[in-house]
Amino acid sequence: MMNPINCPDSLKSFLILVFVMASLNASAQTERVMPLSSNPVIKKELVRGQSVNELSKISSVQSSDTLFLPFFEDFSEFSVWPSSDRWTDSSAFINPNFPVNPPTIGAATFDGLDWQGNAYVNNNVNASGLCDVLTSKPLNLFNDNNGIPYNASDSIFMIFYYQRKGRGDNPETNDSLQLQFFNTASGQWQRVWSAKGIAGGDTSFTRVKLSINDVSFRQNGFRFRFMNYGSLTGMLDIWNVDYVYINKFLPPDFDVQRDYAFVYEGKSLLNSYSAIPWKHFTSLTQQQQQNLVKPAATLTIRNNNDAGTFPIKVAGTVYDQYGNPTSIVGGGGLNSIVVPLNSNVTPPANLLTNTFFQDPGADDQTVFRTIYEIGQTSGGIVDDFPLNDTLRYEQNFYDYYSFDDGSAELAYGVSGIGAQLAYKFEVLKADTLRAVHMFFAQSGLDVSSQPFRLAVWTGTGLGPVGAPVYQKFNQSPNYADSINGFFTYLTDPVLIPAGTWYFGYIQTNSTILNLGLDVNTPADNTRKFINTTGNWTTSQLPGMWMIRPVFSGEPLFTSVQDQESISGLQIHPVPARDEIFIQLDGADLNQPLSINVMDYSGREVITMTQFSHRLDVSTLASGFYIFNVYNEKTGESLSKKLIISR
Repeated sequence: MMNPINCPDSLKSFLILVFVMASLNASAQTERVMPLSSNPVIKKELVRGQSVNELSKISSVQSSDTLFLPFFEDFSEFSVWPSSDRWTDSSAFINPNFPVNPPTIGAATFDGLDWQGNAYVNNNVNASGLCDVLTSKPLNLFNDNNGIPYNASDSIFMIFYYQRKGRGDNPETNDSLQLQFFNTASGQWQRVWSAKGIAGGDTSFTRVKLSINDVSFRQNGFRFRFMNYGSLTGMLDIWNVDYVYINKFLPPDFDVQRDYAFVYEGKSLLNSYSAIPWKHFTSLTQQQQQNLVKPAATLTIRNNNDAGTFPIKVAGTVYDQYGNPTSIVGGGGLNSIVVPLNSNVTPPANLLTNTFFQDPGADDQTVFRTIYEIGQTSGGIVDDFPLNDTLRYEQNFYDYYSFDDGSAELAYGVSGIGAQLAYKFEVLKADTLRAVHMFFAQSGLDVSSQPFRLAVWTGTGLGPVGAPVYQKFNQSPNYADSINGFFTYLTDPVLIPAGTWYFGYIQTNSTILNLGLDVNTPADNTRKFINTTGNWTTSQLPGMWMIRPVFSGEPLFTSVQDQESISGLQIHPVPARDEIFIQLDGADLNQPLSINVMDYSGREVITMTQFSHRLDVSTLASGFYIFNVYNEKTGESLSKKLIISR
């Protein structure tokens, strides 16, 4: 961890803010959270080969790309990078996780990371300056799409919402967010609005409305851009921007006339857990299963309608593992909801819990998919912006338990030599522990060489009891072995009876290890325990740790050793399920490369004569395989162990 004395001001204040001293016997136990120094969500998309806009610079755009009014962007179609339909650069991070109570689901987050999720500057912790830029495509503010010129008296306005900090690091008073318009007459960008950081950040979004009357802006080829100034060294000094709207308004000057929207992503259909092993869930009685399923879906809807209110309806459908609709989310007045203006409500979306009581034990894993929709009541008014009216969520039942949503917004750690961290899980069925997934976030200095012991404890609801019943020594944080950010720490086969168990680690030295912290999920601190003095106490910080114990009746791999000395070849995820992603560092992809996969007996089960970064492995049974890349011209080959787990 970097020395706080040498940190940027934003990091110093953040460390001071979250420094917590808590102990049952008044002894000091230190917990800290740190901003991330890279963005694992963006890196995941890069590994997957997703396309992005031109590198973080304004593109030269042809006149045919010019947009007509109205211009509307609420970032509800978040795909990590801004949409190339409306924007010409890609450094802002489009996501649903960092904004708090946005006008609609998703926002553009501005920080100190580039379009690839890396710090702009990584050799000077005090570096600051211009960070992210989000530039619109050209707009025609001279005439409408029918060729009719706008009059000087026409009211053209721009509206947007912004928020300091959200769920990240707060910008200080010397940091800023700016909006600039392009002056077509002078050929220069002109600042028209700015905001500075404040202590504590914002608890809500602030609405800004600007009149566009200057004739130098009301031209064909008008552009605007948002840009933030702050630390260039990580996910620091965060600003969120949402609901950008430009239009010619008519009296009585309605801003957005009809728009109801979902505010947050779909949440787990389970009480407490975000995932449970499918074989553990199906081993329970229907009443026990029902006790684990939420009685109502977690939905939040906002009214962004300046024209007043009108009733709406909300409905949802849950689809089973075969794609068949199993139940309708409804009841409780969902067909006539009135949401107060600029307010959020949580409708009583009752879940029919018999959704899950089907084909118990038929598969080792499954996924239930839910679609929620906002609609009009009979004879009601149509929503002007329907893209933010649909919400999807996948409820996973794989081979692990989890509380997190898979996204780390911060890094967490406990300081102290021999510090212990233990996470409480109620294991529902006696089974064999095969691994523990852990998400270690990159924050500050690289700690991947710092050793720890993976540990498992028995205990009560009040904390671990006694010494660990299982330990695996000489482990260390790993950032890069799984496409979703989790690294699989394989264990010896350990039979875990049903009951309360604790999974975590014991540090060898005092270096904070930067465990991923999901602050989108409300904290249940009765599950999070730390020990630096010989006594266990509950964590006092928000969010949930990103640790997932993995159970299986079969080994996840055989004892054959992986060729760790092979460099340049990486396979993600580990273990894999239906698809793998292949990375060849430093290889000439213009060479004639082929791929084959062999099972443990040496039989070829997959052959590809052309190299691809993706490979479908859905036809392979669970078990151990060897993945090979072969250069037909030179005869060179690279091999890697491939694990399939279903």
